[in-house]
Amino acid sequence: MSVSTQLEQIQKKKAELKNELQSMEHKERGLGESIKVLEEKMMIHDLEERVKAKRAIVERLEFRKRDLEKRLKEPQKKPDPSQMPHRPTPAPQAADKAEEPQRREPMEVTVSAAPAGNQHPKQSAAPAGPQQPKKPEEKKEKQEEKKKRKWF
Repeated sequence: MSVSTQLEQIQKKKAELKNELQSMEHKERGLGESIKVLEEKMMIHDLEERVKAKRAIVERLEFRKRDLEKRLKEPQKKPDPSQMPHRPTPAPQAADKAEEPQRREPMEVTVSAAPAGNQHPKQSAAPAGPQQPKKPEEKKEKQEEKKKRKWF
């Protein structure tokens, strides 16, 4: 093989490699730009999801605010029996005592406005006169009632 033939083959190989390098660089730039576009789309998608979640939270809060404002504007109604604290029913008395008229103590009822986070107003019924110390059963019932009223 002559030197001129070898030189031609080397130059040909060099031109092929330059073209391949230029093609690879062009492809690299294109892939880099595609990656940037996809990353931006992912950030947009993440932001859309966060906005969607925040919008749902705001809508719930607005609904709660409207509901509370509506309740505030409504005239006071008689308390709903389902909201009254549960009181155990007294056991039936013997037949001879049933004939005697029962004497009832006057009751004092206190109703106070509920705090902003509470759905139901607090209500209590206590006999008029000196207050007696609470029994353990009453304390337990009161604690259970508080648990039922919690929202969150």
